[in-house]
Amino acid sequence: MKGYGQFCAIAQAAEVLTERWTPLVIRELALTGSRRFNDIQRGVPLMSSSLLSKRLRQLEQAGIVERRQRSDGKGSEYHLTPAGEELGPVFAQIGIWSERWLRRPIFEEMPDTGLLMWWVRTTVKTDALPTGRMVIHFRFRGAAAKLSNFWLVLPEADLCLSDPGFGVDITVRSDPKTLTAVWMGDLALAVALSNRDIELEGHRDLVRSFPKWFGLHPLFASVDHPSSRPRVTA
Repeated sequence: MKGYGQFCAIAQAAEVLTERWTPLVIRELALTGSRRFNDIQRGVPLMSSSLLSKRLRQLEQAGIVERRQRSDGKGSEYHLTPAGEELGPVFAQIGIWSERWLRRPIFEEMPDTGLLMWWVRTTVKTDALPTGRMVIHFRFRGAAAKLSNFWLVLPEADLCLSDPGFGVDITVRSDPKTLTAVWMGDLALAVALSNRDIELEGHRDLVRSFPKWFGLHPLFASVDHPSSRPRVTA
């Protein structure tokens, strides 16, 4: 990578951290807890495998990431070093700043349902659900056929693209923009439910408790926005 030729600490950090895709790789490691190569790549689906491998090697060389043998002996995992762990709050604060001042509301573009569901699987509040296996079927109106149905199996948080065959406890129907906007805090869940932009079908208790167990983005959904970027209310 080409350096800035400055002794400034910010310049030297930028040489490592601002390479294309590197901040998102660190986001997956520091903020979503991904460890395996395939899991990291699911968080950056437009990034090629070869480039992801290259960025992970660069982060290893910089002392931010280390590769460890998995406990079952099947392959390896990527873990943050103490230097990498210290970046977690830094990247979280960058995200909060961007949410407040830069990010466009979801309704301006079509979100990636695969990426949304990969993240949603980590924010469902399993302690608000009955014990035992739970299957939530998410159906997206207007999405590409291969990205219109997802089955989330809890408590393992396994995300499936085909029916796992355990039976469905509740089905959540929405369009990609609405569910993403709710999860990101652009649209109030109560409004989406009232307008039937999100429809629920299944066990009565699960339908009634949906607002309690469907977790929103843990960092961004509660960020206050300036008047220049109002929230969507309808």
